[in-house]
Amino acid sequence: MTDTSEREDNNEPHSQFSVFEGDLVNRGFAKLGLGSRRPLHLLGRSLVLIGVTWLPMAVLALFTPLPSDASTAQNFFYDFAAYTQFFFGIPLFIVAERLIAQNMRSAAQDFANSGVVAAADLPALAAVEAEVAVKRRRVRPDVVCMFIALVLSLFTIGPELFWQSDMQTWHVVKTETERCLTPAGAWLIFVALPIQIYWWVRWIWKIGLWYGYLNRVSKFRLVLIASHPDRTGGIAFLSEVQAKFAIVILAFGISNVVSTIGYKIAIEHAPINLPPIWGAVIAFVIGAPLFFLAPLLLFTKQLGRTKKRALAQFREKAMQSALKVERQWLDTSRSESDREADARSELSQLNLLNGFYERIHGMRVVPFDLRSAMQLVSAALGPMIPLLPYFVQLPEPWQKILEALTKWLPH
Repeated sequence: MTDTSEREDNNEPHSQFSVFEGDLVNRGFAKLGLGSRRPLHLLGRSLVLIGVTWLPMAVLALFTPLPSDASTAQNFFYDFAAYTQFFFGIPLFIVAERLIAQNMRSAAQDFANSGVVAAADLPALAAVEAEVAVKRRRVRPDVVCMFIALVLSLFTIGPELFWQSDMQTWHVVKTETERCLTPAGAWLIFVALPIQIYWWVRWIWKIGLWYGYLNRVSKFRLVLIASHPDRTGGIAFLSEVQAKFAIVILAFGISNVVSTIGYKIAIEHAPINLPPIWGAVIAFVIGAPLFFLAPLLLFTKQLGRTKKRALAQFREKAMQSALKVERQWLDTSRSESDREADARSELSQLNLLNGFYERIHGMRVVPFDLRSAMQLVSAALGPMIPLLPYFVQLPEPWQKILEALTKWLPH
């Protein structure tokens, strides 16, 4: 069954590239009548996932009595990590799929139609896209992602069953003889958390397909123009595509980094000097933007060669024009008016060459610009704002403003 959501936004014949269309998830949503990526269907997808993850845990927690001396950590409804993971994280991933799919398709269309890929290589490009189409529809990668998600879920919550500690959470309680899962904890470890983890593990697989596509395209002999107005030889559109992954960084940061670390600090009172706490923040803020910028280095070799070749040709042309101007000015065998007329023409040519030189010299050999990089960095830093009061002692006015904005966090 084919998901038509990829086609309804663009009817161009060369715009059907996708790493999402027709995969297991989209086939499943199509059977539920949520096959397109219209806003209403995106909302429906989000509600379905919230309905099978957070909602059952809330019902089970509601009907599970708490002891009179229960701590905050034992109350499911105080777990803001659950709210951010299931109410914000998963819906952001769903919205990101539409946005990223559109931009990937646009980039593939630019490769095919802009002339960057030579006409002789267009059949090879079509073969690469067909190979991606086959891979994205396979069930095995999704099954592997599900297995990884279940294992990670067990490793995340499972150790609480064996802690030599009196600490209790809403996932696990301690009886006189053993530690055991609560009903809500059982749903979390076997259903809700595997679904949440699967969503970002699936994204890793999809990003892998996209990076594989870029790797194959980067091996073609691309038609790059050093003086192109986009200052990237004609492939600046790749920077724009990678910048859109900012929403994926934001979704992961909210659902897997700030929610987990914030819960550990605020509820479990973990010290911020623990390497798993501050190390995770630093690794995410630095590593996430680099993860999406690094694949563009695949095109650096060809861009560098194009720039080097263009500069060499420019120097040769500029030298010829400069010599010609000199000869015409110094040629006393011709009238002064003729010499001036010819010199003006050559000077105009030199001015034109100056413009070309500025473009060639300013050409980037890595196809991303500062604006795109800052989008990714901002998306990585944004989710960390609620953690600032724990890591940085801000001036009192700013501290009060930040606490007012993040009052849902227990301080």
